[in-house]
Amino acid sequence: MATIEDFRQLSDNEWLGLLIQSVKEEMVQGLLFPRFPQNSVQTQFVGSSGEPALQEAYQFYNFLKMEAAKVGVSINKNSTILDFGTGWGRFLRFFWKDVSEKGLNGVDIDPVMIDLCRTLGIPGNLQTIQPLGLLPYEDSSIDVILAYSVFTHLPENVHRNWMQEFKRVVQPGGLVAMTIEPRRFLEFVVGLKNKTDENPWFAGLRRFSDYANVMLAAYDSGQLVYLPTGGGDFRDATVYGDAVCPISFLQKNWEPEFTIRAHIDDANKFWQAVVVLQRN
Repeated sequence: MATIEDFRQLSDNEWLGLLIQSVKEEMVQGLLFPRFPQNSVQTQFVGSSGEPALQEAYQFYNFLKMEAAKVGVSINKNSTILDFGTGWGRFLRFFWKDVSEKGLNGVDIDPVMIDLCRTLGIPGNLQTIQPLGLLPYEDSSIDVILAYSVFTHLPENVHRNWMQEFKRVVQPGGLVAMTIEPRRFLEFVVGLKNKTDENPWFAGLRRFSDYANVMLAAYDSGQLVYLPTGGGDFRDATVYGDAVCPISFLQKNWEPEFTIRAHIDDANKFWQAVVVLQRN
């Protein structure tokens, strides 16, 4: 039977191809891949399942690696990676090729998802965290944190809690790659007011159309705008909803410990805006 060591020299695109194969075949080229949860579970957490879910994750994974190379950060077997809000382990599947399992870490506030990841065979160290808790890592011990579609859901007090923890655990020169909801998300919510609900998510957001319209000015002044939509088990509206964060908010609060190295707010590339910060 093959081991992950036999696949480390593959290109990222070649690895994507094997991951896509693993959606239907647990054993691919002699390597036993992590299993996938039911499509409904995948979609609940990332909005899609199977190959489309992997293609979306690959876009961000590839972007992160390219931006890391630009600032001289090598993601390799000896790196320490944290997938913050790991869900069903989508991103850890990608970094499995690059980083040793002892350097792979995933945390989530949902203990059911952490247990599911372990059952599926997701590689790495998996732990449950509290919504306003601490990260279980030493100071300056993490090279790269990715937080895909996580800070897009956090009210300001929770955002600030994890911001302080990221400042603590990311080593100098290390990176944080995250997504944030830009102004166009607020505009989207405003535009839902007089539309027929297409799905429960739209219906939940439409309740905040008037509020979103009022809060456009707050966003433009640099404030984080939070819509307390809630997210079910382990994600009540006090800690989880829809957050719209101007880049100026990150500049004001994450600096000087971090410097923003990349910011892309282009719906043709990413639905959410993407940001890469480097620890000074």
